[in-house]
Amino acid sequence: MGHGKFKVIDADSHLQDALSHWVDYVEPEYWDRRPRIRVVEEEGGEWGLHHAELLPCELNPNPPAYQVAGGMTRTQGLTKDSGGSRRGREEMRDYMPKKYGEAYYADFDAQSRIKDMDKYGWDKMVCIPTASTGSLGWSRAEGREQAYLWALARAWHNWCRDFCDADPQRLYMVADMPNQHDIEGMVTESQRAVGKLNAVTVMMPKSTKERPWESEEYDPFYNLAQELDFPVSFHGVLSRDPHTASRYQPRASVPGQQVAMDHAIGFPFENMISLAHIIYMGVLERFPNMRVSFLEGNAGWLPWWIGRLDDHAMGTRRQGIWYDAPLLPLAPSDYFRRQGFVACDGDEWALSSVIEQGWGSNVVWNTDYPHPDAPDPDDALQDFLKQPISDEAKEKILWDNPARLYGDRLVA
Repeated sequence: MGHGKFKVIDADSHLQDALSHWVDYVEPEYWDRRPRIRVVEEEGGEWGLHHAELLPCELNPNPPAYQVAGGMTRTQGLTKDSGGSRRGREEMRDYMPKKYGEAYYADFDAQSRIKDMDKYGWDKMVCIPTASTGSLGWSRAEGREQAYLWALARAWHNWCRDFCDADPQRLYMVADMPNQHDIEGMVTESQRAVGKLNAVTVMMPKSTKERPWESEEYDPFYNLAQELDFPVSFHGVLSRDPHTASRYQPRASVPGQQVAMDHAIGFPFENMISLAHIIYMGVLERFPNMRVSFLEGNAGWLPWWIGRLDDHAMGTRRQGIWYDAPLLPLAPSDYFRRQGFVACDGDEWALSSVIEQGWGSNVVWNTDYPHPDAPDPDDALQDFLKQPISDEAKEKILWDNPARLYGDRLVA
């Protein structure tokens, strides 16, 4: 398995439940309140095409006409997604089959994913939620009853477990938490998802001004991460309001360049903010055995950003004249070297510089499969293997580093 002499772990792919099968896992107590979808059969074609439409429900009382379950689906095209409107050169129904072939027609089910893994040389995949079920978006819902959101979280996690059980030695589930920051609930569901369902990491929800990540209220969750030995993952679209790319939203009827800026800015900048926050505010100092990862935002920014954080946090550096707080026991670079990981794309320009500057043990690789804007699956690994870095560095990034990040649940 793998590609030639390298074994391969995809540290950040995505589950894409286009028809929202997970809704069928909602518990009886909440069954009548579950998100509502309608599966619409399309005429023609040998594959029996169909799509899912989101209906008015408690989670989304007034869904826009274009909004459908599972995020962008084949009837929307690249012109629309769950966050607004985009202008694209092709409709999704034309674009995605060319990119993903049979897996697209199979609604990216587990069997089609495994076939693609065999085809492209990916041994293991960490399967991160797609904004928690795309346009259903339970994990980002605001103002909903917390017990209701936890019921949806349990349903989603139970579906994820069944999905990954198609090949539990190759597919690995990830736990996702609702936005509303019920810490006791986070601990309870993380304990269940990791301890009983074998999730390999927990995605951190969006921070709030009222309860930032350094708040002692989070200590039970961080302690659980250390106790159960699971990493905490930060994804490039979540930090806190206002989002760095918010000046380019809403995206309705805007030129494609602004949509591109929204994405190009938001993902790496939010990861940079999250990284700086948990270092500067002492989270990694207080929880020295908690691993953290920063996903889907490239890796090229890491050396510059860590260097700048060092400059601003050390009294002996130029920015020390502004530093009026006790110094951190370690430099930010030391904290990241000890506990942090960042995901790279195979084709990003600055990767070789990241390795040359000594960060080769803190980088993992991802495909972002099966998103429309992910690298083409037949190029994702090939582009990485063409990087002007040593085979030793490639082996670390493709296997050794993600194995250390995710631990025994992934490689035992």
